[in-house]
Amino acid sequence: MIRGFILYYINIKPTHGYEIQKFLQISGMEQWAKIQSGSIYYALTKLEKEKHIKVLKEERTGSRVRKIYEITQSGKKELYKEMAEELNKPLWPISTMKFITGPMLRTLTKEECLKILNKHIDALKEQENFWIKWRDIKTGEESDELNRLSFSVTIDSIRGQITWHEELLKNIDQYIKSGEQTAVMIRNFDFDRIEAEHTDSEVEEKLNYINSIRDVIKKDPGNAVVNLDKIIEELTRQVNNK
Repeated sequence: MIRGFILYYINIKPTHGYEIQKFLQISGMEQWAKIQSGSIYYALTKLEKEKHIKVLKEERTGSRVRKIYEITQSGKKELYKEMAEELNKPLWPISTMKFITGPMLRTLTKEECLKILNKHIDALKEQENFWIKWRDIKTGEESDELNRLSFSVTIDSIRGQITWHEELLKNIDQYIKSGEQTAVMIRNFDFDRIEAEHTDSEVEEKLNYINSIRDVIKKDPGNAVVNLDKIIEELTRQVNNK
């Protein structure tokens, strides 16, 4: 979303990257988006290269030269596109690789798992405390409901992560054992045999279908072309469904 925000800001007024960076810091927006200053300048360079923004003028402040950017017509279209795409995204990824790490716990020793989990839970609790304090500062009487909800879903998400990791920590022996069972399943998984059975089944199904069409043609030779068209149509459907 950094591209979209830069375009939004420059669409309001021509400016330089440092102003955008300071605004994000002072407003607290960088806490939400985790935007680094380097990413702002990288995005500005890329947007200029793509002709979504252009240099309006250059200003010298001491030994530094600041580029003042303005948005182009192409940039206005890109801003619209970025905003439309952002509204269609989930707040957080719905899936994560961590949800399938349970069976793989045996890769590490139990002691290593405990050490990593305890450290991660402590870090999550620090994040929770930070966001609670930040919420108390930013959500006064004049705060709107969307702002309050933004803090609420963020804090609830962190708490959910803490609960998930604490469950893993509490029952680590159970989940390591479950991982051993998964390893046995993988060792016994015979893909070649399953694939061969699946292929044989497909061939048999197609053969039966063609034989049924042949019987129809025998009974009604006058419509042979129509029935052949049916074969082609069905085989095309099967190819497209693969």
